[in-house]
Amino acid sequence: MTKNEILAILCDLGNEKRKQMYIKNGAGENTYGVLLGELRKLANQLKTNHELALELWQSGNTDAQWLSCMLSDTKKLTLDEVRSMVSPLTYPDMIDKFVCEVVSRHKDADILAEEWSASGKDNLGRAGWNLIVHKISGGKLTNNALEELLTTIEAELQTATPGKQWAMNHALCEIGIRYPQFTERCIALGKTLGVYRDLKVSKGCTSAYAPDWIAAGIKKRKN
Repeated sequence: MTKNEILAILCDLGNEKRKQMYIKNGAGENTYGVLLGELRKLANQLKTNHELALELWQSGNTDAQWLSCMLSDTKKLTLDEVRSMVSPLTYPDMIDKFVCEVVSRHKDADILAEEWSASGKDNLGRAGWNLIVHKISGGKLTNNALEELLTTIEAELQTATPGKQWAMNHALCEIGIRYPQFTERCIALGKTLGVYRDLKVSKGCTSAYAPDWIAAGIKKRKN
């Protein structure tokens, strides 16, 4: 299938309620609101197709970019291509999806994590700290590396821009959940910094406030 044929399919699969939710959460108007289950079905049908993935990404359509993440071959992306694909992104969920599905598998992910996490641009800061979260979740960081991360989080979390702050807070929570030797320190740091303490959450959802998030994460891992 061609890019235009796929865009036509995505248009037909569009869901108005999902579209409005995407837009409310930061997506642009070039969105159809296709359910993720439908995108996965289409991805399974198309299989990995890097050239098509790039065409879909360049369309700028939110749903096409979601699908692009599922079709991409990370090994074929150059470092500069990854930079150019992330640079214009403003939709937080798309940043998270692209980093998780594509960038985290790139051979130069560590370079990008260091570069982006230090950026003053909110979208790049979020992307960089998402890469750091991925490394933390792998459970292979040394105590010294974790100490350095916590020092940075302690110094910068409260004043970070919104997207970057969310990802930094996620990193704090992942350290507390994945590394028992740091759990108490992460909880105490979360209490001291107080980020998201007063954030309202829907019934049944876990708060982003670090002490609550860490407790819920540890409980989930034990079950």
